[in-house]
Amino acid sequence: MIPTTCLSANFIMNNKLVSCKAFNADQLNKGIVIYEVIRIINRTPLFYQEHVERFYNSVKNSGFRINLSAESIALRIKSLIETNKLEDVNIRFQISFTKDNKATFSAWACPFFYPKNEFYESGASLSTIVAHRDNPNVKIYNRKLINNVFSRIGKDNIYEVLLLNKDGFITEGSRSNIFFVDGNRIITPPLSSVLPGITRLNVIKIASKLEIDCNEVDINYNSLQLFDGAFITGTSPKVLPIGKIDGVIFNPDHPTISVLMKSYNEIVVRYIDSFSWSHYV
Repeated sequence: MIPTTCLSANFIMNNKLVSCKAFNADQLNKGIVIYEVIRIINRTPLFYQEHVERFYNSVKNSGFRINLSAESIALRIKSLIETNKLEDVNIRFQISFTKDNKATFSAWACPFFYPKNEFYESGASLSTIVAHRDNPNVKIYNRKLINNVFSRIGKDNIYEVLLLNKDGFITEGSRSNIFFVDGNRIITPPLSSVLPGITRLNVIKIASKLEIDCNEVDINYNSLQLFDGAFITGTSPKVLPIGKIDGVIFNPDHPTISVLMKSYNEIVVRYIDSFSWSHYV
């Protein structure tokens, strides 16, 4: 399934609610597209403020300027969720810049790829590909990369694909960040080489509170077999143990992963209980 399919009855085009019968992914994704994907649970946009801040940072770091306030975005996202009664789904919001400098904002309920429940016990299977992002700190739609990733996922029957740079270092997943367990610490690739994941940041904060050392280091593909465990973080998978990367087996039941997963899920519950649109509109 292509990630630009509209799953709801309506979507947002600029500041209007439009029937998804008029939805055209190719038209929306013309030019340079900067986007975010937010998970909706019980009609609550998870870590909403962090996603909006990253969106603005991506726009700025791409050299663009937009005349779109945070309150305006909030009103549109709120309308999308409430009008379509979105309960448990992902929504994507984006802005596309065409060659004539025309900017178009859009938002819709998009296909989601939540892990099977058993993956949280048995661990997910991943593969790797060599791929390069020009600016990994910016969330820009990359059609070629997405097509390659989904082709590999279908071919290998896996959940996610990890990206390797030309020097053989693991950077991140196609839609996730990666962590490895090394003794009593966790390690993850440097922020300079990855998208600043919101779940990633939450896990780093949790690790600090639990006095689990977390180090940002370059991770060579050839060193995979040296680690005690591995997990990915992201909007859809949350904190997901890894059972296998290519042919390398990991322990999905490692106690460090289990405690991080439990703590993150508790943060999600507290966030949903305390969320209110009144903070944003």
